[in-house]
Amino acid sequence: MRLAWHTGFATTARDHFGGLGSVIMLHRVRPDCISPLGVTRSLSITPAFLEQIILALKAEGTELISMDEVVEHVKTGKRSDRRFVAVTLDDGYNDNLNHAYPVFQKHSVPFTVYVAPGFIEGATVLWWEVVESIIVKADHIKIPNGPEWRCGTLFQKRAAFHAMMRYFSYTLTELEQMPVLRHLCEVHGVVCGVAQDRDVMSWNEVRQINSDPLCTIGAHTVHHYNLKKLTADMVAQEMQLSADMLEDKLGARPQHFAYPYGSAKAAARREAEIAASEGFLSGVTTRHGTIHAEHRNNLHALPRISINGRFQKLIYAQTMMSGVTTPIANAGRRVIQA
Repeated sequence: MRLAWHTGFATTARDHFGGLGSVIMLHRVRPDCISPLGVTRSLSITPAFLEQIILALKAEGTELISMDEVVEHVKTGKRSDRRFVAVTLDDGYNDNLNHAYPVFQKHSVPFTVYVAPGFIEGATVLWWEVVESIIVKADHIKIPNGPEWRCGTLFQKRAAFHAMMRYFSYTLTELEQMPVLRHLCEVHGVVCGVAQDRDVMSWNEVRQINSDPLCTIGAHTVHHYNLKKLTADMVAQEMQLSADMLEDKLGARPQHFAYPYGSAKAAARREAEIAASEGFLSGVTTRHGTIHAEHRNNLHALPRISINGRFQKLIYAQTMMSGVTTPIANAGRRVIQA
């Protein structure tokens, strides 16, 4: 990415790869990153870096728009001299209110927060953070009737974390995750949750951030399940119930949706079709890519550009938003669709 930017290739290639613009994906925005093993640092960027990106986008004439406007731009399909960027944040962490929101407010930037009500009400937890807490404390971890990992050294702990992420994400069913996690917490003396200052927004905080017209609240299922592992009826139920709960708490039904995990292993054409049938105007994935006119028939499987702690330098963000990294990440494809 450094080479692509400094040689000018990213800038000159933007006309071909950049499309109409980008939807960028954030998770956590906070001054520091609380990750004892350093394994979840990629989920966080600092408020200063967020502001740096916004100022750079404004300086180059990029139009910062809402997800409603993204849908309208894509439906029109007309490329203008000004590309757009829409800012989205997944899961509804409370630092979105405490640290990201002041930056958006300062610079009048629209943003969308995709909220999973199950996190707010305790029906599910940020299990990847709980897994890290277990590994920090344990020397050895054994899953009942399953694999085990040695966790004596920092290297072993980090390896165990990534192995457990794969196990929870792709081996366990969605309904098996919480019982296994609760068992491990009981064995290792860990609270099956995360500290309040690391948790998601409360309903009062969601209402507070939603009161600003700059903010759009989108749906993110109830339980943050990998939808591809569920039956079609369960997928529809997760989408519908999440929208029902948000409408009940906020007084307006969410029009936009984000797929938990969002990769090809978690959301594909079936999930996009269900999201459309549930009445959402758009659905965003975590697949790497920019937005093109071709997405007018694929509004429920839009790609995004992940801005995260691994690439917390402006040239990385600018290079990814130019679109030149899309074919590299997607087997030569310029336009990513479900």
